[in-house]
Amino acid sequence: MEQAINAMKRAFSALSSGESYVPHRYISKLPSENMYLFFKPAFVEQEERIAVKFLTQRQTGLMPGIPVIQGIVILIDSVTGEIVSIMDGEYLTALRTGAASGLATRYFSREDARVMALFGCGAQGRTQLEAIICERRIEKVFVFDSKREAAEAFIAELKDKFPLELVYVSDTSVLQEVDVICTATNSREPLFRIGEVKKGVHINAVGSFQPEMQELDPFLIRDARIYVDQAESCLKESGDLIKPMADGIITSHHIAGEIGDYCLNKIAGRESDDQITVFKSVGNAIQDFMVAVDVYNHSVNESFGVDFNLFG
Repeated sequence: MEQAINAMKRAFSALSSGESYVPHRYISKLPSENMYLFFKPAFVEQEERIAVKFLTQRQTGLMPGIPVIQGIVILIDSVTGEIVSIMDGEYLTALRTGAASGLATRYFSREDARVMALFGCGAQGRTQLEAIICERRIEKVFVFDSKREAAEAFIAELKDKFPLELVYVSDTSVLQEVDVICTATNSREPLFRIGEVKKGVHINAVGSFQPEMQELDPFLIRDARIYVDQAESCLKESGDLIKPMADGIITSHHIAGEIGDYCLNKIAGRESDDQITVFKSVGNAIQDFMVAVDVYNHSVNESFGVDFNLFG
């Protein structure tokens, strides 16, 4: 995870500086409305590589043993056109999404953050937790999920892996204690209200990637300092921004900037200990690209003997 977080700094810097070529991703919803298909390419000339991710994401129905997100990442030599590697898209997606939140937490959360809240106990939730504890000395985690059994299974799985107090809760009043919130759900309405969070909280919102989805209170968006992975895609795709803009609560100028701009020292970070900060991400293919390149380069350096513990 630590390597992936550092890869996200390179990824977002390349995105905001224009050093990468990332065409608009293609998302198709099947007629049943139960499945999304994703096609996401990215290219960085100096790396001489192209990455393409094909992904499915199921929207409803628990299927034991079958992940909600599945797919592959194909790495291509941009000089010869050869496919040099095929990687598991499910884990890589969760890894790089968590790593993006880790980078945002490094830059925008208070350094004295000790309590975390996690909404969503799927594969994304696991890497959100892993990334945050890489960047802050988290001691307690409040775990939320629409299905209590999923939250309890999550806690049982991870309680021995991480030296943390993991507590299932459904009452959002506990957010008054929380320093970092991560949301990784498919919610279509806000998970909590602005009056329930404490001053100075940092929020990583990674779940709302379609206009009809919404995890955050529009008035929280209005009052917070907002950073995004990519402004154009977030403003077109995320209901967390589209809905408050449609209601006249914010404008596009409300966004402080892209996290890549902060990496390049083009914009300021948190302005006070009491300020609420939000990192809104819909995901970008450049994230898959940078992690895939790192994994491939490591495998080559090790003569194809990859140390899988290094990458989870």
